[in-house]
Parts: sequence; C-alpha cells; structure tokens
Amino acid sequence: MYVRPFWKTRILTTIADRNVLWLAGVRRVGKTVLCQSIEGAQYFDCELPRVRQQLDYAESFFARHAGEFIVIDEIHRLVNPSEVLKIAADYFPETRVLATGSSTLAAK
Repeated sequence: MYVRPFWKTRILTTIADRNVLWLAGVRRVGKTVLCQSIEGAQYFDCELPRVRQQLDYAESFFARHAGEFIVIDEIHRLVNPSEVLKIAADYFPETRVLATGSSTLAAK
C-alpha cells in the first residue's frame, strides 16, 4: 500500500471544517486505499448489497453512527446518493462523512 500523506492530511483538515466531503476521481487511482488508511474511520463499501440496504434508510443509518467519522465508498452505486449526503449534512452535523466515487452525483 502506498501511503499518501499529502492527501490524507488534506482530507483530515477539510473534514474538520465541514461534515460532508466528496472525493471524486477516476477508477483505480487509490481513493479506496486512501480512505481505508484513515485511522478511526468506519468504512462502508457500497459495492456490497448489505451496505446499500443499510443506506436505503439513511436517517437510521446516520443515527446509529452519530458523532463518528464514516467513509461511504462508491456512493454513486446508491439509488439517490445526493439525498443520503443531504441527510447527513442537514440532520447529523456532528457526524463526519467522507464519500467517494468514480462517477459524479449529477450523472445519476
């Protein structure tokens, strides 16, 4: 695994100021590895059907993870990723959410 201290620091600095951060990029550039290297973050991969099912009920998902730092990888796989992030931003400001994906939210 290649450690990316610049980007890791950049993410941690930015997420301290806002509760939702979107990390976009083309496939296979290391977004997942970067996110998995962040200590203390709960990692959820939307490639897995059980994770997508949990996020179908975004309000209860964020209530269970209130105050935590969570990573939602491949968020573009959700039916309505924008709504999930809006719920996190508006109703769970104490929860830090780093969302990643290789597709833009507008493409959905």
